Amino acid sequence: MNYKLSKHAEHERCQQRAIPARIFELAAFAEEVKAPRHAQCLYFSHRSVQRMRAAGVCQKDIDLVEKKRNLRLIVNGGKVITPMYAHQSKKRIKDYDR
Repeated sequence: MNYKLSKHAEHERCQQRAIPARIFELAAFAEEVKAPRHAQCLYFSHRSVQRMRAAGVCQKDIDLVEKKRNLRLIVNGGKVITPMYAHQSKKRIKDYDR
């Protein structure tokens, strides 16, 4: 699934947090966490990287995802509301159920 970016995510957050646009195209391989109030949190896991390798994604894109492993994308209605970084890669985001 290709995710669209909200103006907030595209113009402010992506520039502030140095997130390349290619990440949003690779979000189709990301793991999903359902959140309260119908939002979703997408993140890249080891399983995501395995799926990317199996699908034939180039190594450059895989390396990009591995560098951004602690990136979280908050999605609502197929649109990325905001990208954010978890402070610790193993830390769960509060208020999200797995």
